[in-house]
Amino acid sequence: MNSNYDVIVVGAGPAGIFTCYELTLKMPGAKVLLVDKGHDIYRRNCPILQKKIEKCPPPAGKKDFAGCLPACSITNGFGGAGAYSDGKFNITSEFGGW
Repeated sequence: MNSNYDVIVVGAGPAGIFTCYELTLKMPGAKVLLVDKGHDIYRRNCPILQKKIEKCPPPAGKKDFAGCLPACSITNGFGGAGAYSDGKFNITSEFGGW
């Protein structure tokens, strides 16, 4: 594995993906690395879809915010949340495409 890169982009959401794309166009031959903490799209999971919980609980100390459990990995990985989206970004199961 190469450990020398000209650019390292953290986050494989839409911005990270297109940053890498533009870098390869503008800097041919540049060594670009794209990293993301998420799984590939086939290994992502959501406790709601697996019927383990009914809705996302709020993170500690934020009672009015619908956060996701660390076990939920739908929004992480190549493409980010957009990989499962029609363009809208809903972070709740109260409405949207469930």
